[in-house]
Amino acid sequence: MAEGSIADGESIFASWVDADPIPHAIIDRSLRLHWQNRAATALLQHSSELQEQDGRLFALQPENHARLKLFAAHAGSDASSSMVILPVADDYLILRGRPIGASGRGEQGEQIGIMFFSAKHFIDQSIVSGDVKDIYRLTNGEYKILSAMMSGMNAEQISGNLEISLETVRTHIRRIYSKTGVRSREALFAQLQPFKILA
Repeated sequence: MAEGSIADGESIFASWVDADPIPHAIIDRSLRLHWQNRAATALLQHSSELQEQDGRLFALQPENHARLKLFAAHAGSDASSSMVILPVADDYLILRGRPIGASGRGEQGEQIGIMFFSAKHFIDQSIVSGDVKDIYRLTNGEYKILSAMMSGMNAEQISGNLEISLETVRTHIRRIYSKTGVRSREALFAQLQPFKILA
């Protein structure tokens, strides 16, 4: 490929990603923002929880900021570290990321490409394949609970929606975690990403 064609392709790609409605950003392990597309800029300007402060990604709630720092420190080390879920108002903000290169400043300079999703938007656009039920040997009840979890519902919402007790929901969630070999909602979401299909 000719040198001019490569430069043209890179310019076209940069314009395409900048115009993408899905927020994208590049951070390093210290949460310093190196680049963001227009959608990410708008999200950070209007979010009640996630903002840019002094050139860094910052979550206003201390628990969410601790999750964010842990995500940046370990992104890409295993499947469960490629995603962080931040509770915000009546939704969840999902950040998916992976290392994409280094800026030459040591370990802190390793850059991570991230995408931001509202759980409601992200989940409403897809469903979990029924194969999950067979692969992990889930009961019908466990699969219903799993589908509700993957649609962004918390335990209380699932209890009300399915008209079963909160303790029954929590029992099913513990069994789902055990069968899928995870210990958290974040790890479960990460593990089941390959099974998500467009609705």
